[in-house]
Amino acid sequence: MKRLLLLAGAAFCVSSAAHASIIPVLDSVVADGMFFDFNYHVTLSGDQGLTDGSKVVIDDFAGYVAGSIFNPNFSEISPTVENFTSTDTANGGVQVNAQFTDDPFIPNLVFTYHGPDFRTTAPGQDITLTGFGAKSIFSGVTSDGFSARAIKNSGLGTVGTVAFNNGAVGVPTAPVPEPATWGLLIVGFGGIGGLVRLQRRRPQGVAA
Repeated sequence: MKRLLLLAGAAFCVSSAAHASIIPVLDSVVADGMFFDFNYHVTLSGDQGLTDGSKVVIDDFAGYVAGSIFNPNFSEISPTVENFTSTDTANGGVQVNAQFTDDPFIPNLVFTYHGPDFRTTAPGQDITLTGFGAKSIFSGVTSDGFSARAIKNSGLGTVGTVAFNNGAVGVPTAPVPEPATWGLLIVGFGGIGGLVRLQRRRPQGVAA
């Protein structure tokens, strides 16, 4: 926890407003050879803290490059990839994000805190943690869901209870073909279908 506190104080932006949330934000998309780095920061509001198992999930990270998820700044926060994130809130899952549907065939980026309780009994300032992200084969950006699990540290009768947050965040998306490309694809498929029909109509040779 000392490392987390030192890094939070020395390396990250701190503001005074508290908004009852833990929010990931896409900062940049940077070309890296044939891939693209999607770089995020995560803001932990002043009225929430972390316990072992607190997490933030970025849904449907299209074109994920295997092994490329990164979180270079915190040994306490483990980056993993899941195709389906548990919504069993009683057993460490996150709350369902009603704005978006989590596609089980597209990987989710999951950043989970493993360490001692951090700011769980009293509020503080917002903390912005940088250095989260992963590589994608795509450079396009679309909106998809995020879900998070933290702990409340203020409010009569609610200190120490679980706080669930979700909303929208930028993620990579596959490029959509231009109308002209769609036209060529349709013509091509039509031509293939015509050849198949023509071959079926040809009379078969009679063996001597």
